[in-house]
Amino acid sequence: MDLTFERGDPQRPRGHALIYFRIDTEPDKVYATYVVTLPVKADLTKYVPPFLASHLGSMPLNDLSAFAMPPLPEPVDSLQELERLCQLRGDDLVYATSMFSFDLPRMMEAVTEAVQAYSDMCTSYMGGAAEEALPPAESVDQQEEAEDRSYQVNEVLFSFMSENDKLTELSGLLGKLRFAVEGLDAETVDEVTDEIGTLARHLPEEFQLPALLAVAKDTSQKGSRLAQLYLDRCFRLSAGDFSSVQDLEEQIQTLNTEE
Repeated sequence: MDLTFERGDPQRPRGHALIYFRIDTEPDKVYATYVVTLPVKADLTKYVPPFLASHLGSMPLNDLSAFAMPPLPEPVDSLQELERLCQLRGDDLVYATSMFSFDLPRMMEAVTEAVQAYSDMCTSYMGGAAEEALPPAESVDQQEEAEDRSYQVNEVLFSFMSENDKLTELSGLLGKLRFAVEGLDAETVDEVTDEIGTLARHLPEEFQLPALLAVAKDTSQKGSRLAQLYLDRCFRLSAGDFSSVQDLEEQIQTLNTEE
């Protein structure tokens, strides 16, 4: 399949793209899916819990290097909206193909072909880049790009989790963060902070994760108590227990005003 890059460079694909399709009988509609290529092959059966694995369909979990989600393109508001999202997120925007009518088997086949074509481009680019002798000044940038790609996995996994599962994940990350802070492990602190930041994009702003993250790094007794209150508040909000939320907010305000 020939892919047309409307944003990005086919010679230097980013490894993550919004790929869209058109239907001749529906000229006003655009159908899109999100394609991710992983920098290393992954055996997700080690990490994906059963409740999540059931949502991934026929995705080859034990040998995953590239995939599209959703596996069948979904209609989007407009091409302009895709362009806006790609600009904000730094994704490639790629046109795949058009077909006469929405034929489910053919559309799924077209997605598979698009994933393979995009993955081949990424493999070719990454393989060629690895063989070139790059000047030292570029090594830091390359490392940062590799780290950015690694977070794409979390972006995808978090997007499938229920709100309660995300909060459970958040609770575990906060425990890991406080352990790293107390152990003066700056590298782990940065890694977990970034991971919580990724998770925060998949939770409502009213959960106040930036405030929770700030107090979680405070190893004092007050910081520990505030972190627990903020986390409890998240769970109560998710459950719709607003009377308890109000009580927790009053406790947080009282603690914040103490010296």
